[in-house]
Amino acid sequence: MSPTPRDRAERRPGRRLPAVATLALALAMTLGLAACSDDAEPAAEHRPAGHREAAVVRSAETTVPTSVTIGEVTGRLPADRRKQLKRAVGRVVDGWLDAAYVGGDFPRSGGFRQAFPGFSSGAKDEARRDLRLMTNVALAGRISAVDVRRRELRLDVLAVRGRPVAVTGRVLLVFDTRGRVERRDRVQGRLYLTWRNGGWQVFGYDVSRGRS
Repeated sequence: MSPTPRDRAERRPGRRLPAVATLALALAMTLGLAACSDDAEPAAEHRPAGHREAAVVRSAETTVPTSVTIGEVTGRLPADRRKQLKRAVGRVVDGWLDAAYVGGDFPRSGGFRQAFPGFSSGAKDEARRDLRLMTNVALAGRISAVDVRRRELRLDVLAVRGRPVAVTGRVLLVFDTRGRVERRDRVQGRLYLTWRNGGWQVFGYDVSRGRS
């Protein structure tokens, strides 16, 4: 069945964003490459000796892991920082996927305006106007469970002086619903992230949703 007009990708005026290389370059120029200084660079995560980085990011709400991979890299990004980036950005994206689509108890009503923990204030406002697209608010009262089939995230990265300064996360989530509504939904698109206030934040998105 074809997606409804509300299911299709939506971009509001002023939030149309280009591909990762152009986007990231524009972002870096706008910030004056502030992220390249020692004071503004994303800090490395501190791990105990002998700690090994996981290949996937596991959700707190589901046993299905998110497969996180590095796609196109503009600039130089060492292997250890690639691992750190996958974990850090993976947590942000998983926070949204769990809060918005697959986490918590069903059926339920409301509660989705707080489904964007890793989003900037402007992106949160935008997403809250797109709740039917960016969350399961339209189904939550009519389903009893969500079964995740696929969770994938590919990161296209702009790196300056060996450090990531901007990321486009290409997301794919496929899940089945059970209850009064039984169907398979597919959410996919791009999240645009930058390092801000000590962590990675989503500042824009281009997401579509439809039945798979």
